[in-house]
Amino acid sequence: MARIRQRRDRHFIDDHGQLFWINGPDHHCYLSEQRQWRQGLSFEEVLEWKQCSPSGLVSQRFTSLQAACEAFEHHQITWSLDLYLRRMGDEMALQRGCDDYKPTAMKEEEARGARPRRQPWLSGDWTPTARDAAASAAAAPRCDLSARPRCAPGEAPHLQRRRRSSAAQGPGVSPAAR
Repeated sequence: MARIRQRRDRHFIDDHGQLFWINGPDHHCYLSEQRQWRQGLSFEEVLEWKQCSPSGLVSQRFTSLQAACEAFEHHQITWSLDLYLRRMGDEMALQRGCDDYKPTAMKEEEARGARPRRQPWLSGDWTPTARDAAASAAAAPRCDLSARPRCAPGEAPHLQRRRRSSAAQGPGVSPAAR
């Protein structure tokens, strides 16, 4: 039996440290696995600083939030890969993975005069000791999927992308020339 160790609103973390989000309307919701790329943040910090994004794994639909949680805890989830959500998660991870990232709502609060806040991964008191690092790594949400898309050495991210229409016609022939 999987256990939900901690939950806040629609986010929860299981007993293996994996983070999930309940997406969709209450009466037609589904689970979405979340990846997290910074080690040592608490569950609350991951959510507050938006240091997670969808991995692309989604569950079937449920009739309520409670039904989704119960199905998770009783291993009654059928996972499938949503490639659109995966690509969106990749983009979110690239943006949110920057060292100086701040969520938009936090930036707006600061612009209205709220006290500026420093990212917990940049503050001097955040650096964990060896003992604390082992404990927080075991407790921190994590995902084995890389948050950043990888390319072969020396390859730019979109060199392989070609339009089908020009690829089918061969080099040097534009659609207008036909």
